[in-house]
Amino acid sequence: MHTNIQMIRSRAAGFSLVELMVSMTLSLILLAGLLSVVYSSKLTYTQNDHVARMQEGGRTGLELMMRDLRGAGFPGCAQPIAGLFGLNNLLVDSNRLLWNFAAPLQGYEATGATWAPVLDAALSALNPALQTASDVVAVHTIRPGSPIFRASLATLPTGGIVVNKAAGQSIPANTPVIISDCGNATVFAASTFTDNGATATITLATGGGGPANTTDVLPSAFTAGAQVAPVSTVVYYIAPTAANAAIPALWRLVSGAAAEEIIPGAERLQVQYGVDTNGDTFADNYVNANAVANWSNVVSVNLALLMRGVESSSPQAIARTYDMLGTAVNFNDRFDRTVFTTTVSLRNRTI
Repeated sequence: MHTNIQMIRSRAAGFSLVELMVSMTLSLILLAGLLSVVYSSKLTYTQNDHVARMQEGGRTGLELMMRDLRGAGFPGCAQPIAGLFGLNNLLVDSNRLLWNFAAPLQGYEATGATWAPVLDAALSALNPALQTASDVVAVHTIRPGSPIFRASLATLPTGGIVVNKAAGQSIPANTPVIISDCGNATVFAASTFTDNGATATITLATGGGGPANTTDVLPSAFTAGAQVAPVSTVVYYIAPTAANAAIPALWRLVSGAAAEEIIPGAERLQVQYGVDTNGDTFADNYVNANAVANWSNVVSVNLALLMRGVESSSPQAIARTYDMLGTAVNFNDRFDRTVFTTTVSLRNRTI
């Protein structure tokens, strides 16, 4: 009987306390190593995600601005040659930023807490307000994808403009429109767009909502085949995101429509303008907006966009300096940043 009891006890014997402590220690060491690998992988993934989002945001922001800038100052088939061609603008407040299509673009240089020249009222009233440290650029252009019509008949100063059109093409009421025939060009607000099937009739009138006309009579006749297209003023600027005032973003304002936030994380915009001083259509020097004497002489634009991570990534604050077209921008915080630069030629000013 005694022998049987010993055998049962021997079979039921487990780990000793020392063995348990050793196994637990080894398990904790292995678990700590595993957690270290997981934490390191998470940090690497987060860092790569921040960089990828900055890269994507910076490239997209520049591409959007470049698309509008390339077509700046589109005059139809006419060329803005001094003494031979002039643009007639029938819009009320044609000297205001949103309706001034005489120049290809207009810039505002950030100078401390203000801009030079002083911001147009359409910009100073925006909400959220513009970030004071960043430049602003406004482009007068026919936007990519906009319909371009051809006058099917000779157009008289009165009676409307008859254009050929494809199915589905139209122009909303009170949209600024340019008509040009290689000799004359006029900007006016289209009051009505009457679809006649293969053609449409565009009329202009005084009064009404949106941009209005000073007259309902064109200053000249236009030949058959004249180009007719909607024109817009597109403004790019930096302001806080609508959801979080601590996060900057690239915003876009198109004519009189509501401003739209397009690239979160865009923190600074620096713009310089290539000015042609001798009439050879090449930029002779690049200057800030407050040094441009005649916007019609601008033939190219240098852009620098500073992207910031939406979330902080460094464990502690780090002092960094970024070069934005010769302007040093300093930060001392935990955010990663990248500067994106490009040069855009204004195609309609260099042909």
